[in-house]
Amino acid sequence: MINEITLALDREIPDDFIISKVAGVGMLKSEKTTSPDYITIPSRMEENRKYLSTICSAFRMSPVWYRTDDTPTYRANKLRGTEIVIDEENPLLGLRGLRRSLTFVKTFRKELEMFLSVREKHPNLNLLLPVVHDVSQVAETQKLLDDYGYNGRIGIMLEIPAAVLCINEFIDLGVDYFMVGINDLTSFTLGISRRDNSVKNSINYQHNSISFLLDYLKKIHSPQIEIAIGGEIVNNLDFYKGFEFNSLAVPYKDIYKVLEVDLVDYELQT
Repeated sequence: MINEITLALDREIPDDFIISKVAGVGMLKSEKTTSPDYITIPSRMEENRKYLSTICSAFRMSPVWYRTDDTPTYRANKLRGTEIVIDEENPLLGLRGLRRSLTFVKTFRKELEMFLSVREKHPNLNLLLPVVHDVSQVAETQKLLDDYGYNGRIGIMLEIPAAVLCINEFIDLGVDYFMVGINDLTSFTLGISRRDNSVKNSINYQHNSISFLLDYLKKIHSPQIEIAIGGEIVNNLDFYKGFEFNSLAVPYKDIYKVLEVDLVDYELQT
């Protein structure tokens, strides 16, 4: 399929009407929560497990891609149970995503065990790894998963230009789902921090360099892999559709705009 619409979820629970209109959950972010606890705290991990189980049940006929924890240090530092307080000059480029997971392997194992406990009942659940820049990171994760006998699918986020340009190495390792995180990919490619008010207005999501990277992905696209695009994509949706990847993961808050569902009509049906 081309340009299927999936959801990117941040703790939302879609109703049956929306579920019927999309092709699954292209990205479920695990770190968004109001809890004051980090994932090292059992109650927080149980919160994640319950939410993940709820979503997998709701989308039982469609794939759900669980993105492992991507809490940046400036947030993790404030949470109860964080492994260590880390001071970073630029958290967006720091110890986050899979980098942090592989640094604190004990915590990562707990998260993988939570994920696998849900997958036992919900085989539609798949694993998505964030902030990947080198194939060795995925290989190390695969070794951890081998300890648990995991035989499901593995996907990675394409947020860093290095991962885009080395995508064939990841394919050779067995990765078959690639989610372009367009927010980070654009920031990292242009060298502009989205968190800095002084420069964030200079971000151009249709910059020629972004077109180059997406064209590069399009050229190696094959039936054996899936490529999706996610992030704040609604304002440039036609631009991204032009690359004809498998799917677009739309934030839940924007799904009505993309589906072109009239809110009045929607309310009459629910």
